[in-house]
Amino acid sequence: MPPATRFSVTDLLERYKQGQFQFEQLNLRYLSLKGVKLPFIELIECDLQGSNLSGAFLPGAVFIRTGLRQCRLNRANLIGADFLRADLSGAQLNRVMLSGAKLTGSNLSEAKLLETALNGSDLRGAILKRANLRGANLSYANLQGADLRGADITDTDLTGANLLGTLMPDATYVDYGFDLLMAGTE
Repeated sequence: MPPATRFSVTDLLERYKQGQFQFEQLNLRYLSLKGVKLPFIELIECDLQGSNLSGAFLPGAVFIRTGLRQCRLNRANLIGADFLRADLSGAQLNRVMLSGAKLTGSNLSEAKLLETALNGSDLRGAILKRANLRGANLSYANLQGADLRGADITDTDLTGANLLGTLMPDATYVDYGFDLLMAGTE
């Protein structure tokens, strides 16, 4: 992959205003994009490590294979966003609207998702090790094959969630018979 091109907030907003919605391999590290309104923007293989997107309006946004490590996305609207294989490790996603989002294969290790709306989201194969999901809404979410080891799911709504093949916080494994097995046992 070629080196990422450094972009400023002004560059990004100006190009978006001119009708460019897809951006690839940009370096947007440690920028403040707090409260921006960029619905349906596509940031593919970009680096947003440490950036602040708190309160941003980004429904339908695409963040495929994008680095969002230690980003602040608190209270952002990311309904229906696509985070396929994105790295959100250590990110703050408190009270974020992620209903219907695609987080397939994403890394959310040690992320903070307090009271986040993830209802109906696709989290197949997501890594949520040591994530804080306290009070989150994961109703009807697909968590097949997700890794929740060490995650805090206190008061989390898992009504109707698909947990087949999921490694639970206590290292139990949900098998196809819906029995909890200790990881490593048959």
